[in-house]
Amino acid sequence: MKRLLLILILTLSFQSWTKADDIRDFEIEGMSIGDSLLDYFTKEEISKNTLPYFKNKRKYYVVGIVDNLKKYDQVEIYLKSNDANYEIKSILAGVFPDNVNKCIEEKKDIIKVLDVMFKDYEKVSDSKNHEADITGNSKAHIDQYNINFPNHIRVECTEFSEQMKNEGQAQNSLNIVVMSKEINNWIASGYK
Repeated sequence: MKRLLLILILTLSFQSWTKADDIRDFEIEGMSIGDSLLDYFTKEEISKNTLPYFKNKRKYYVVGIVDNLKKYDQVEIYLKSNDANYEIKSILAGVFPDNVNKCIEEKKDIIKVLDVMFKDYEKVSDSKNHEADITGNSKAHIDQYNINFPNHIRVECTEFSEQMKNEGQAQNSLNIVVMSKEINNWIASGYK
C-alpha cells in the first residue's frame, strides 16, 4: 500500500509537466526554477537550512528542506551566492525507499509515466558507479530527459554501499532532479 501511495504521489506531481517545454514550467513541491525562494521561506529559514556541503564559500550553495513537505522526504534547492532575489537555479527532490529493489521498481513505474510525457525529448538511461563512493561499490541507476540540454529532468535510484550506509554517510534514495544549464555547468567545473 505504501508503494502504491508513493507511485500515485510522484505520478500526480508530474501532472503539471505534461505540456511543458521549458524546465521553468516544472514544479516540485510548488517551486520552479526561476522562482524566488523568498516566496516560500524567510531569509532566516534559508540561512538556517543551508547545507554544509562546502568548507568555503562557492559560486552557488544548497538549501535543504525536510519540514512541511507534501510529496517528498527531502528537497534541495540550488541558489547563487550573494543573489538578493534568492532565485532557484535547480531543484532535487527525494524519497528513501526501504531497499534498492523497491527503489528500482518505483523508478520503473515513474519512467513509464515520464516516457509518455517526454516522448519528444531525448532520453538517456544508464547505470554507473556513484561518484561519492571512491570504492566503486555504490551505484546510480539513471533515466534522463534532455530538454534543451544541458537542461534536463533526471530520475535516479541510488544504491549506496553497505559501508557508506553503516558509516552514516548515505542512504538509498529515489530522486527527481530538475537541472538547469547553469548548475549543470557549475557541477561540471568541479563546483568552482
